[in-house]
Amino acid sequence: MKHNFRSGQRLGIEIYPGPVTQPLPSRTDVDPLELTRALAQVAIEKSAHDVIAIDVSQVSSFASYFLILSGSNVRLLHSVVDELRDRARNAFGVHVRVEGEESNEWVLLDFGSLIVHCFSAEAREFYQLERLWSDAIHLDLSTASAYEAR
Repeated sequence: MKHNFRSGQRLGIEIYPGPVTQPLPSRTDVDPLELTRALAQVAIEKSAHDVIAIDVSQVSSFASYFLILSGSNVRLLHSVVDELRDRARNAFGVHVRVEGEESNEWVLLDFGSLIVHCFSAEAREFYQLERLWSDAIHLDLSTASAYEAR
């Protein structure tokens, strides 16, 4: 059956766009170091491997801290990502942009001044972000001090 509609002709069909929701405001007064330490602890609690935090503020213009972690399998990796997102929202009132959520290798969580890199073990070995950012200061997650990267 062929339809003879003219360009721009209204068909009288309105599609309900759904409820209008305003994006939740994201707090901007969160201390990035506090957020980094808290999310590192969450990752450790969720059984992430090789969790490290790097202060990139002196060598980067787009972030203050990197949190790098590995998951031993895809399910664990995505479980950690979900928990990090939920805890950041619930405990700190911050929201995150997520890249690579469909990926089984590398998921990036962008909190603005904190970037969290969640890797599979193989992808982490391949990309070697710790080596790439070796000039940055590695944070000691067990104390409030920092130590110089080796």
